Amino acid sequence: MPAAAARAIGKYSAAMSEHSQRSEHTTPDPSTPNPIVPIITAVERPEPGRTERPERPQCWECRRRRLVCDGVQPVCTKCRAAGIVCPGYADKKPLTWLAPGQVMSRTRRKKNPSTKVPNSKAPPPRKACHSAKRRLEKKGRAVAGDSSEDSRSDTQDEMVEFPRPVEIRPEVCDIFEAMLYYNGHIYPQLEQSQLAPSGFLFPIVLVQDIPPSIVHTLVSVVVGHRITQMVDDPTTSQVVKPMWTRLYRHRDIAVREITKLVSNEATRKNITTLVAVYSLLFAMLQQSFTPGWRTHVDAYMSLLHLRGSFEDVIRDVPYIELSMMALFIVSVFANTTSPNNNQLQITSTDGTLRLASTYYTETYYPSINCPSTLFTDIILINDLRTHLPSPETTRTAHLLLARIEAFSPTAFSADKDAFEDEWQLLGSIYRATTALYAILSLQSSGALPRASAELGLARARHARQLFGLLERAVEVPRVRKRTTWALIVAGVEAARAGAGVQKWIGERLDDMSRDHGVAGPRVARATLERFWARGGGSWDECFPEPCCFLM
Repeated sequence: MPAAAARAIGKYSAAMSEHSQRSEHTTPDPSTPNPIVPIITAVERPEPGRTERPERPQCWECRRRRLVCDGVQPVCTKCRAAGIVCPGYADKKPLTWLAPGQVMSRTRRKKNPSTKVPNSKAPPPRKACHSAKRRLEKKGRAVAGDSSEDSRSDTQDEMVEFPRPVEIRPEVCDIFEAMLYYNGHIYPQLEQSQLAPSGFLFPIVLVQDIPPSIVHTLVSVVVGHRITQMVDDPTTSQVVKPMWTRLYRHRDIAVREITKLVSNEATRKNITTLVAVYSLLFAMLQQSFTPGWRTHVDAYMSLLHLRGSFEDVIRDVPYIELSMMALFIVSVFANTTSPNNNQLQITSTDGTLRLASTYYTETYYPSINCPSTLFTDIILINDLRTHLPSPETTRTAHLLLARIEAFSPTAFSADKDAFEDEWQLLGSIYRATTALYAILSLQSSGALPRASAELGLARARHARQLFGLLERAVEVPRVRKRTTWALIVAGVEAARAGAGVQKWIGERLDDMSRDHGVAGPRVARATLERFWARGGGSWDECFPEPCCFLM
């Protein structure tokens, strides 16, 4: 919280405390008559020739409660004793706010004459029922603060509702609340699920030195995380509707601040601008249920190229390496769920392989722990999908598939310092997932023949193994959070597996969305359900548009 805001809040609290103490210790004026006196004198017979006292003012709260007010101003004694805010003695009755859905009164409906039976000898309504209705009517008038008799017509049926005024909280409150929520909820969850230390995981200590363009983006990320974890359908639930308003408010502030940075030629190439735009890009991808991610990424790459190539920025600005490599890793997996003729090219294939060999490890990005050798194979599969079918592409595809199947999860987990069983299970999941992705996507592009009995058996074997591994992973928290891509690949194969398997995969994707507090897995489920409804098809038919599900 900024120092100026803290001082202002401190002065306000002290002033309110002093005013409250004065109000509590204030004693009635000795010259003010005792409030019991009017009750006694009201029943006494006035003496002849004695002048009557002037009528004592009655506050509106005492009128409503049908009490005799003592007339002490500005706050009567009865209201002070009851802890009620005294509405005062104005000539006009003050307005009273009612809770949403609460009504002032419910008047009786006039009976329909057509239902009356002529010359009926039915007895009149019982007095008890009539009294109960009168009490209900009086209670309705009391809620509205009206002590007079009901002047409305019996034929009138009114329902008056006064909504509460909209309260806009100061921005500093949202920022402080977001910091508390992240440190108390998001950070502990991420820390407990780690398999190895990660540079992406750290608590938020101070925000006063962070530019507003980034601070408000972080607030929107935290609010989006909270929305996604609260309800099953964040897009239609009325429970989180006010929170969406808050999210868009802070995103709007972030966009305005970034617009200032980008519009100014002096700040357009700054690292602060790059980080601010990168943060907003990831925030929108995490929160949007209808993401147009390629438009945002293309705009960011245009801004990045003002400082040089992707590799130049990582090499020349070391402290931006984490951000750039996160985008790099996400783009590799986004290309797996994009058409073979519409992939994101951050750099050339050779440059992509150099970045992977120089920077990537399976512990680099917390939510994607793919073994390094399989990550390289995924890059090569993505590249091979973009080539026209030929004997060379077929030979390369068979070599890739053989190398993936030769990967040993046991050897991969043996050199880990901790959680060896979890690493072995993850290695097995990524081997089966990568092999199945290679067969499905390369058959779709034509690099592998579709009518091949040998590939059909391999496809069935890897699919059966992947389904079994995913069932085991559900019971292992540190592995379950890292199975989004595996569930998507299994979902494409599930078009041939039946409704039961499809439902199970859809439910697990919803769980992943809730666990991570991001929209991507739920968007993936919607994409797969459309694919299943069409009866399945090839890999590229499942993803006709570029999709990014892993964040």
